[in-house]
Amino acid sequence: MMIAQQLYEGVELGPEGSTGLITYMRTDSVNLSAQALGQAKTVISKLFGEKYALAEPRRYKTKSKGAQEAHEAIRPTSLARKPEEVKKYLDRNQYRLYELVWKRTLATQMPEAIFQATTVDIETATKYGFRANGQTVVFDGFLRVYMEGRDEEDASSVALAEEEGMLPELSEKEPLKLLELKPNQHFTEAKPRFTDASLVKALEEFGIGRPSTYAPTIGTLIEREYVTRDQKRLMPTEIGILVTDFLNEHFPNIIDYQFTAHMEEELDEIAEGEIKWQPVIDEFYKPFSEKLEAKKETLEKVTEPIKDLCPICGGPMVAKFGRFGKFGACARYPECKGKVILDPEEKELQKYAETQKCPECGAPMSVKRGRFGPFLGCSRYPECKGIAKIEKKFGPCPDCGQGVVVERRGGKGKRIFYGCSRYPDCKYTTNKKPENPKTA
Repeated sequence: MMIAQQLYEGVELGPEGSTGLITYMRTDSVNLSAQALGQAKTVISKLFGEKYALAEPRRYKTKSKGAQEAHEAIRPTSLARKPEEVKKYLDRNQYRLYELVWKRTLATQMPEAIFQATTVDIETATKYGFRANGQTVVFDGFLRVYMEGRDEEDASSVALAEEEGMLPELSEKEPLKLLELKPNQHFTEAKPRFTDASLVKALEEFGIGRPSTYAPTIGTLIEREYVTRDQKRLMPTEIGILVTDFLNEHFPNIIDYQFTAHMEEELDEIAEGEIKWQPVIDEFYKPFSEKLEAKKETLEKVTEPIKDLCPICGGPMVAKFGRFGKFGACARYPECKGKVILDPEEKELQKYAETQKCPECGAPMSVKRGRFGPFLGCSRYPECKGIAKIEKKFGPCPDCGQGVVVERRGGKGKRIFYGCSRYPDCKYTTNKKPENPKTA
């Protein structure tokens, strides 16, 4: 969203000056203006030929339940402005996003691809038969510009599709020689974990949220550690599973998909002056507050015993969750306030802190936490305010080989990325988390 905002607000394009490259991006509309549709036909005809242009523009209907469609769909402000022409003025991410918007916009106004499908049935001397399926591209259509999920730099995706789907020339009754037989057993697999894209798609289908709220929603889930990002997958944490199970059991109506969608519909009606806000709030809050008070009286804390013994009194301990993850607390709390760290990462941080000395007074350091994550602070605080960074190192830099890859933060501390420790001498960066971090 930050990169899209930059393209929308304007980028310096040399002699052209500051120029907005895309239209307003916080939109859920799939409509293009008549001007954009006319320009798309002109650009497609010029770049690829008349056969790639539609006789009549293609229009789309939204599949999002709560779509407001107050703005036009996201598109380049000028389709005549090709990505390669502005590449020298953009950084890598700006260019990739602009190229994606440009390609997809053009692809929506190009004809469908035409494939020739071939199926071959192979008889054997046994009761079993085999079947091979293949296809070749007769007309590439919109694939000339864009193929979903490939992100090629050019139109070579068509050739690649042909190569992957082709079967050799065969004739009827032709004898075949078995060269190899590979048996594969397939099992029913669980649905894949959400990615950012598939989660946004699900939110759209249920009518939850707006384009401007999708990024903050995912950011909140990660910030509160309900989920973690594993490559591109959003994986639930232990605390996330516990909270979800608790709400499902005791407040199922609050986390129902329809509840959120219905509430947003009512808020839209309030904004449009069709209904008053007081009855809407009364309808939700009165029964909710009554149920909340009842649950406070009837619910008992569920504790999970752990094998560790209290470091103070030697008694049994139970697992609890705090601001910084899972920890063990004495079962006799509040009489005894003994606790132990259970989270492996937290243990690693504490172990590292014990080896460090305050850069100002030489006293032992302890792990502190701020708005941008953990750091080392002097154990004599507030008498001494010495601090030090905690850096996660991920091995040698693949570009220069001299520095090491370390975790960094950008975008006012909210975006995590990984870069060379020799910056600015080496400007290697990546968004993909390397393997095997080491605290340093």
